[in-house]
Amino acid sequence: MKKFLIFILLFPVFAYSFFATSWTGSYIMLEENWKEHIVFTPVNMKEPQQIYEIDKFFYALKYQPIISIICILSFLLLIGISISWIKKYVMTPKV
Repeated sequence: MKKFLIFILLFPVFAYSFFATSWTGSYIMLEENWKEHIVFTPVNMKEPQQIYEIDKFFYALKYQPIISIICILSFLLLIGISISWIKKYVMTPKV
């Protein structure tokens, strides 16, 4: 029951932090020197709309590190709780 309550509380935290991180990351397209901020997107891209999402996330991590870290940690906790539920209820043999 405790894991379920944590899961229910973590879900809105992840949703808000993901939205805030995505919103901040989208500002990279408005920068004039957006090619200086990209890491994984090929340099020969001509339009800022072609920037990879991972580069947008790194841009958001640079300008709002706390929200981005909260997004990562809440996502990992949600995945960890989901995996523990799968192991407990699906993988265990029923007697």
